[in-house]
Amino acid sequence: MWEGLSTRERRYLWTGVGTALATVVALVGLWASPFSPVSLDNSALQAASGSPSDALEAYLEQADSWGSESQRGEALWRAAVLSQVELADPDRAGEIIEDMITRFPSHARVPEAHARMAWIHSVHHKDPVQAGTRWVAAAAVAPSHPDAGRWMLDAGLAFAEAGDTGRAIVALAQAATRPDQAVAARMAQGRMRLSTDPAQAYVDYDAAFRAGATGEDKHLARLGMATALEHLDRREQALAELEEAAEDGLNDAALRRRRTRLRARSAP
Repeated sequence: MWEGLSTRERRYLWTGVGTALATVVALVGLWASPFSPVSLDNSALQAASGSPSDALEAYLEQADSWGSESQRGEALWRAAVLSQVELADPDRAGEIIEDMITRFPSHARVPEAHARMAWIHSVHHKDPVQAGTRWVAAAAVAPSHPDAGRWMLDAGLAFAEAGDTGRAIVALAQAATRPDQAVAARMAQGRMRLSTDPAQAYVDYDAAFRAGATGEDKHLARLGMATALEHLDRREQALAELEEAAEDGLNDAALRRRRTRLRARSAP
């Protein structure tokens, strides 16, 4: 067949074959490059195959490529998670997160980036103030995010741990507006105010109870209300709350002693 072709036909055929090979090579190169639509998945496969350091370098290379902002921001996000989880390097993860937020402030991962930074401050740096600040930032960037209420609750608890009562109360009040966080937020507010403002603490514990507290939270809400009432010298009402707690199944030795003491103090 080849022998039957003219020189022109052979040249045409070789040109076609060469073009096809060049196209295949180019496509293969593109598919393996940072510009590939599956480049992030390729790096993920590297991590899964036991090469997290290589995957990290690949992600960082993709972040500096000419890809879309969405892809480059995602590469930095994955690099941060990889650094923290697989490479156990929270400081490096924090640096990458800060770089991501600075370079791609509108990226969809920014709220999660703030929240992860908060976690790093809380767990690794033992800095509840910075942790609370970053959880607030996460919720502020995406107030409709499904985790925004949890972020505000975590912020309030972090500020409370640091002794920053004012910021804690503000954060917990916002968390309390979310039905899924209302009980925990109100309980935390009650604990904070119990010694300084027992009347408000009673309101907080009562709100937690009415927000649907169940199980242990329900018992703790009743005990909190009883303690607040006792601080207010409303012993009979405090005793009534303890009786309710006993009827609900909480009847341990500590509760029995407390009921006995209140009965003795309430007797004429």
